[in-house]
Amino acid sequence: MRTRRDDPMSARTVCRPRVASPALPSLAGLRDGLRRAWVAHRTRRQLRELDEHMLRDLGLSRADVVREARRAPWDLDPVQRGRRTA
Repeated sequence: MRTRRDDPMSARTVCRPRVASPALPSLAGLRDGLRRAWVAHRTRRQLRELDEHMLRDLGLSRADVVREARRAPWDLDPVQRGRRTA
């Protein structure tokens, strides 16, 4: 007698194509992005408050600081002397 386990037709597997999930940010990713933007904003504000002597120690000019301070908080790509790095 043939059991159900031995029947090849009952043991077939249905293969379904995987559907990609939409590229929605997770809450942790959103929180991390907001935190990085806030840190960038705060750091740029502090940089703007440095005097000429401190800027010279860092190798920055006032023009470098103004350019950096005008950037949007979410603009986190590094900039070197006014040129974006790839």
